[in-house]
Amino acid sequence: MDKSVFFASGAAVGLGALLVAGTVAIAPTLAQGAETGRGNGGGAGSSQQARGGGQGGGQQGRGSEDHANTAPSGTVTEEQKADLAFWVEEEKLAYDVYNVLGAQYPDLRQFPNIAKSEAKHMDAVQQLLTTYGVADPTAGMAAGDFVNPDLQSLYDSLIASATTPEAALAAGVAIEQTDIKDLTAAKEGVAAPDMLATIDQQIKASERHLAAFSR
Repeated sequence: MDKSVFFASGAAVGLGALLVAGTVAIAPTLAQGAETGRGNGGGAGSSQQARGGGQGGGQQGRGSEDHANTAPSGTVTEEQKADLAFWVEEEKLAYDVYNVLGAQYPDLRQFPNIAKSEAKHMDAVQQLLTTYGVADPTAGMAAGDFVNPDLQSLYDSLIASATTPEAALAAGVAIEQTDIKDLTAAKEGVAAPDMLATIDQQIKASERHLAAFSR
């Protein structure tokens, strides 16, 4: 998979500036993020302001669900299991960012509406984690906190960049473009029908979200 990242010269670049320049920042891909996340204990530090923002205390505020042990519809490799663990954190990032920006810019109704969809995306990936016996890195994590340090840095940068409504929408565009790119790449080599179906569903949803943020 492509290993393009959100960072330039080791520092996060503001999304608003990138869009003005005619480019869009790309976050770590599933493969790169999974490699970074293996063996990491906790995310990098960030400010309390970046992590707060009206989210009601982490995953409990999302209303996470118990997921039944369902029979796998195929097999997944160890690399694909690592991708699943990164994928659920990437969905959490979208959910957490959209909740913060929705509280910051209440007139932008895209954020609360799409946050509800991201919660469903997380639930779908968590079901796959349960099915294939993969530990959930989002379990017990507060809003704005991530095990993967690249996602932690990306979250902090996205929140810091959203200083205007336009920049907030640009953050949404970057997240959804990244999701589409990552999920498309993640399909390569996947044989399990349940994982493939979830990927396809979430690509279509991200395309709708991208259109909403681009209006």
